Amino acid sequence: TPLSSLLLGHFGIGLVGLFGIFLAGRKLGKAYETIERQAAIDALTEIPNRQSFSDTMEREFKRSQRERAPLSIIMCDIDHFKEYNDSYGHSNGDLCLKKVAQAIRSSLKRAGDFCARYGGEEFIVLLPNTSTDGARHVAERMRLKVEEMGIAHKESLPAQIVTISLGVATSKDTATMVSIEDLTKYADVALYKAKEQGRNQVQ
Repeated sequence: TPLSSLLLGHFGIGLVGLFGIFLAGRKLGKAYETIERQAAIDALTEIPNRQSFSDTMEREFKRSQRERAPLSIIMCDIDHFKEYNDSYGHSNGDLCLKKVAQAIRSSLKRAGDFCARYGGEEFIVLLPNTSTDGARHVAERMRLKVEEMGIAHKESLPAQIVTISLGVATSKDTATMVSIEDLTKYADVALYKAKEQGRNQVQ
């Protein structure tokens, strides 16, 4: 009957409409995922960015306080990077940053370990439930990985290759745990000490 045809027609249009909404919803969901990923990842090095580190650090710091477990961070800096850029150009500088970032990331073995670009030529690593000795071991592995790439850097003496300096700090399993800001500052002070004492080393 005409009424049945009309109802079927409307039902068909409704189904097409629902399918369209479903597809649009999926596309929108994927777009949001892309935006979220871009907000958390450093575009150049393809590792997490500073904001992503801050969010992860806050979460892990609270967890380490709850569980009374040590939390270590490593701050590292590419030695004489300004001179590298001046000598080899910014496109090579960008490539160098990418390679160092990937070397740092590949040095991390556990799922919970986290690295990010902290800014410029500086990187930061978060090691939950890790003692000072454990963090020093990871930092030394990172230092060696970068050194072993053998990226030429004529201005970086005495090695004349790209190297990194690293500072380690640990929030110990004690009743009076330091703040996030203090822990970051201690790692920064240790990094400065590594640079002061000749670079390409862990402090």
